[in-house]
Amino acid sequence: MQQNPLPSRLILADVARGLALLAMAIYHFSWDLSWFNVVGWDVSGAPGWRLFAQLIAGSFLFLVGFSLVLAHRNGIRWESFWRREIKVAVAALAVSVATYFIFQDQWVRFGILHSIVVSSLLALPFLRVHSIIALLCGAGVILLYHWLGDYVLPYRQFFWLGLNSLPEVSVDYVPLIPWFGPVLLGVGCGDIFARYDLLRFLRGSASPSVISRCFAWFGRHSLATYLLHQPILFGVVWVGVNVGLFGDVQVRSFQQSCTAVCSQTVDAEQCARACECTSAELMERGVWEDLLVRPNDPDVREIAQQVFQVCLRP
Repeated sequence: MQQNPLPSRLILADVARGLALLAMAIYHFSWDLSWFNVVGWDVSGAPGWRLFAQLIAGSFLFLVGFSLVLAHRNGIRWESFWRREIKVAVAALAVSVATYFIFQDQWVRFGILHSIVVSSLLALPFLRVHSIIALLCGAGVILLYHWLGDYVLPYRQFFWLGLNSLPEVSVDYVPLIPWFGPVLLGVGCGDIFARYDLLRFLRGSASPSVISRCFAWFGRHSLATYLLHQPILFGVVWVGVNVGLFGDVQVRSFQQSCTAVCSQTVDAEQCARACECTSAELMERGVWEDLLVRPNDPDVREIAQQVFQVCLRP
């Protein structure tokens, strides 16, 4: 069957959004596995994972700026703009409310959707300037943070506006400095593509492959995909943990934590064996459940420490 061509769609731009969503899904699935202690990866703090998350956020925000040019290069279509702004703002509010009940103190005050809403509004004047100005301003915002770091806006009262660059306890925080920078870079690059008739290269083949069409479909429905993918992935991991698909997560988490602490002063392999022995011995003595229920009970901790010392002996 012959596929219908898509001459009016810049399918490669949609594919780029789809690929960014795939990368985000990979990161979030890894984060979920780490959150439930299925794996020992430090997804939130390890430099490699942090760089991965920053690249994903940067790609999304760059595409926001690029897409603004595609949508409004011939004049700002205010009705379309405000309709999209309201949709993203409502989605951002939904994320804040949902994470408040799920993660409590780590709930999302100013995540990537909040940043997109504000950045889209602030980027509008740059649609009417030369691409060089947008590119220079975008690079300037990023370099400002790179040079000054947390001293850009060291006031926590600006946190609600995404203007505080100080580290915050939140599962997602995307402040305007430096993240408004990639948006302006996207605006500048979009203007270059439009100015020099390069957008035609984003149309791709007249008969895209199934894989390209799949990524493009998700790219065209990026907001819905963003909102739904994490609850689905989080739910899948939660179900897997509760049905025992990933083994005994609590035992593995105990052994990982025990080994991490022990290996600071003792050989890591010896610590791993001792911690495995400790968990097994605590179960045999019937103390394991007490440790899970009352981890700070001094009597339970003393028993666990005694068992560990015995298991640690060569």
